[in-house]
Amino acid sequence: MTVFYLVSMAAVTGLSGRSILFAYRRRAAISCMAGMMIAMTVGMMQSLAAGTIAGILYPQDLAVSTAGAVLLGIVCGYLAGKPVSTMAALDGMLAGIMGGMMGAMLGVMLGSHAGMMVLFVDVIFVFIHIVLHQLILEETVSLLKSETSETQDNVQAGTVLLHPYVFGLAVFVMAAVFLYQG
Repeated sequence: MTVFYLVSMAAVTGLSGRSILFAYRRRAAISCMAGMMIAMTVGMMQSLAAGTIAGILYPQDLAVSTAGAVLLGIVCGYLAGKPVSTMAALDGMLAGIMGGMMGAMLGVMLGSHAGMMVLFVDVIFVFIHIVLHQLILEETVSLLKSETSETQDNVQAGTVLLHPYVFGLAVFVMAAVFLYQG
């Protein structure tokens, strides 16, 4: 089961890095408010997932789990926000602190269903990052007009996943799967 947690951590970190690079490439067209949201999302979700996994792997020492997750969240929040503005970087760092503490507490408190909770956090992480990429694309639509039509098609293709009925159905299915694990 430890391998599952390490693979989950690697996937979460990789997706966060991809989101940071995606925002960095488009930083010229991102407003300060959108930059704050991007940094807060990346910092919070990365540290929440890392804290949950660290709390599961090291339940005997909450301090180590919390410190590691908080530091990772601070770094991710700073890297996501600094290309846009210092305010966005600060917002991302503070969100990383908050997510790291919450994730570590969640991981330590989990009992026999720890694997399901990590899977649940990972699925939420992916949904949040899909919405984050859509935000970045919407913010930088004027920048994308100068690029190829392929990227403009990607902007429109991403909106199908964000349709309220599709998103609501996905949340309902997730809830049903996790509630009826019996």
